[in-house]
Amino acid sequence: MPNEKITICVVSFNDYGFIENTLYCLRKITKNPYKVVILDNGSRLKNYKKLVSCVKKYPEATLFRKTTNLRGSAAHGTAMNDLTMMVDTPYFGILDADAVWLIKNWDEILLARFTEKLKVIGTQDVVGGNRFLDFPTTFAILFESETFKKLKIDLRARDIAKGEDTGYEMKGKYLSAGFLGEIIEMKNTRNYKEGPFGDLVGVGEYYLFGYNHIFASHFGRGSSLGAAKYTKGNFIFKLPVIGKFFRQIKGAKEKKKWIETCHNIVNS
Repeated sequence: MPNEKITICVVSFNDYGFIENTLYCLRKITKNPYKVVILDNGSRLKNYKKLVSCVKKYPEATLFRKTTNLRGSAAHGTAMNDLTMMVDTPYFGILDADAVWLIKNWDEILLARFTEKLKVIGTQDVVGGNRFLDFPTTFAILFESETFKKLKIDLRARDIAKGEDTGYEMKGKYLSAGFLGEIIEMKNTRNYKEGPFGDLVGVGEYYLFGYNHIFASHFGRGSSLGAAKYTKGNFIFKLPVIGKFFRQIKGAKEKKKWIETCHNIVNS
């Protein structure tokens, strides 16, 4: 599509189903011309082939593939750095594979909030189980491209134990340069049951000040459907071998329900 205003960057690692959901939802609710660049970070071949077939249905999306010996946050942050180097539009966004915008004209709403000082808007995160961060994180986020590039931000994690996870440099560099970031408030379904994903475990729902409609969601499974979030309060799920088996079943069911709910929201 010519004259795109926004580039959406997505890293994929065995995330075919989530990426398909992302592309579907973006097409339904994005107002401005946009393109999507997806970097497959060494997925299993079967998953990658499904992703290739999926992307062919969306001309606005381009898929790249790389292999890496890195794992976890190190691999993810490095891949995001690679994607940001490809940005050639005035604005760009980053979406975790299992994160998605959910309100019509999400892009126009966020762009209208940018000012000479406010240059980034995105989802909130929580650390230590109870401390909400006051600067956007990269689950679902929109940047003014020129400022981001001038600040030379490295999205790689450093010391996760100290809270230096993916994108940790952003807050310090933006604030030091006199710029601001706005958060989209997080509510987690572990304790918030009033939203559309209330019956799922550990899903992030995000609400922008002034809007009652859910703005975004993050499934929050880590790199596999057997995520540790299912072990809390369930003895069976904690067992070494059988526990993983049941976590994967639980994760697959919840993933399917989360995607169905995303589709219902954007279609309404």
